[in-house]
Amino acid sequence: MKIICVFSIHRTGTNYLGSVLRQWPDLSVFGEIFHPDRVHGLKPAHLRALANVAGREFATDEDPGLIPWLRAHPAGAVEALRRVARRKEHAALYFKVFLGHWTLPVKSAIEQLAKFDGFTPVLLQRRCLDTYVSYRKAEAAGIYKHVDTTDAPEDLDPARYAHWADVARRWYEEVLAALVAAGKPPLRVTYERDVDLPPDALSGHWGALLALKPPATFDPASALSRQDRSADLAAKIRNFAEFGEGLKRLGLWEEGQGYFVD
Repeated sequence: MKIICVFSIHRTGTNYLGSVLRQWPDLSVFGEIFHPDRVHGLKPAHLRALANVAGREFATDEDPGLIPWLRAHPAGAVEALRRVARRKEHAALYFKVFLGHWTLPVKSAIEQLAKFDGFTPVLLQRRCLDTYVSYRKAEAAGIYKHVDTTDAPEDLDPARYAHWADVARRWYEEVLAALVAAGKPPLRVTYERDVDLPPDALSGHWGALLALKPPATFDPASALSRQDRSADLAAKIRNFAEFGEGLKRLGLWEEGQGYFVD
């Protein structure tokens, strides 16, 4: 069984990707199982498997001890979910890990996950500035999916962007270094090339990337829709000229057009 772990940050298309892969009948798809506030998608069978691995009971997915345990024991959590997926005869288990999800060091967590047979890490990036603008728009809307933010440009602060970029860059570098050190160099993908596709094309593309068979039939209507329909970065930033000049003074404009790790 493949254990597909997507390492990324918010606003890189992971919700959209997950909504497409969730249609694959032989793939167990989860989202942020290490989210610091709420875990979604766990069924009673998962909770029982987690309890068996943890040696303690988790009555519901709102059990106050569940989230701290998951975040501190990523390998244990994956082992439990893998057991359920195997009983269902699924070909793969899929989940994502974002910055700040684990309470133990990234290197330690990756060393543990790398010991699983079939561990398949994926490093997903989106162009830095597009990621940040999407994040700020969602933050302003107070919701991170099912909202159209096309007509809601934002005023952006170069210093605030610089802090966000520094944190994100360091995390990507740490994850990549840990994966390479563990002998598990990741599949490198980008939002622009590998996610920003129509649902049916996305399904086929990821079938090829992961060497898995996508479903013969696919319902595009079940996939999440794009939250920002504009491709023009300048139209998304109300103070675009001022913000751009600020990033150039900080030496961050060029990186902002690309990715944190090459």
